[in-house]
Amino acid sequence: MAKKAAKKARKPKVKPIVCKGKKGCGHTFMPTEVPTNKQWNMVSPMPDKDGNVTITIMATWTCPKCGKSITGAFAKTKGEMDGESKKDKLLKVLTSGEDVVIADFAKTIGYKSENVEKMIGLFVKRGMASGTIENGVFKPS
Repeated sequence: MAKKAAKKARKPKVKPIVCKGKKGCGHTFMPTEVPTNKQWNMVSPMPDKDGNVTITIMATWTCPKCGKSITGAFAKTKGEMDGESKKDKLLKVLTSGEDVVIADFAKTIGYKSENVEKMIGLFVKRGMASGTIENGVFKPS
């Protein structure tokens, strides 16, 4: 029997963004050429046959020619379904009962420490975690 060839990593396709619609000017640009106004993730509801889900990074741009707001796909990637979200990782650490150095934890999940502090404040306010932040350290109560 012949062995299956190993899957070759493909270079992701980058599709151009076109300004269209009733008031669109038809200007075309690449997603990386114009700065985005906002970005968010969309996760496919069903995994593929290998158990990976498609994660689409959506974005909005302002057309450099006419100023119209355009929404489209910025990038796509495949990810494993059983991965733990950053929110779940933060909740797990906050409920562990140990002091958490916010700057160190922020580096591990890839957020700014100011944003992690805001998230912790929100979790405490909602009753999902209990404790206080003192000098950049979360101290559980």
